Amino acid sequence: MSSLMRRFYFVFLFAAAALSCSGSTSESPDPNPLPATVDSLRLETTPPEKDWSFLFGVAVISDSDVHEILAGGFDRAEGDAGGELYLFMVNWTARRFEIPFRERVLKPQFEPYAALTLAHENDGSLFPEYKGGAGFRWVDFPWNRWVRTTFFVGLGLSYSSRIYEIDRERHPGEERSHLKVDWPIQFTFALPRWPQHQLVIFNDHKSGGHVFDEGGVNSVGLGYRFEF
Repeated sequence: MSSLMRRFYFVFLFAAAALSCSGSTSESPDPNPLPATVDSLRLETTPPEKDWSFLFGVAVISDSDVHEILAGGFDRAEGDAGGELYLFMVNWTARRFEIPFRERVLKPQFEPYAALTLAHENDGSLFPEYKGGAGFRWVDFPWNRWVRTTFFVGLGLSYSSRIYEIDRERHPGEERSHLKVDWPIQFTFALPRWPQHQLVIFNDHKSGGHVFDEGGVNSVGLGYRFEF
């Protein structure tokens, strides 16, 4: 083999070896794929946060006050004072807080709300009630991996186009106000697979708050809440 051929042969071997090393380096897998795997798992297991919700519920007017209801007692109003309420409510998640607490981070949500209630009393009357205010929703419950739970409590104002009959019966001879303090209390429950579809147990409470008058109206009901 001539010296020219030997030189060409050695150059060819050197180039082939260089290309081989270069190709193996570019095709080698990522030696540390863990961060990408963790991110992908986080995206799969954490549902996207929703800023709005709509609630529809049906409640019955109660003859019990709010303290009796919170203690587990409930008496349905009878006669003309009884009836049902149909609640339509929209909430907006305006702020999500992150509060360190021991070894956890609590994430309460601040939610303004607006609502329309249609009251249907047993005497056949149907009248609207308008409500608005703001409240906090707690979403950090230890059993959320099995049943996603939230608790909402708000404070606002309520204006009824007429005085509830139960309000007159419980406070005979007293002047009653159309404008009252609104105090909604809600528990929601959902399956982790469909967290946006929620069953709601709620107490619809409004009273004079010793400002407009004393005493008020309570109703307890069930509803459906949808987050979007």
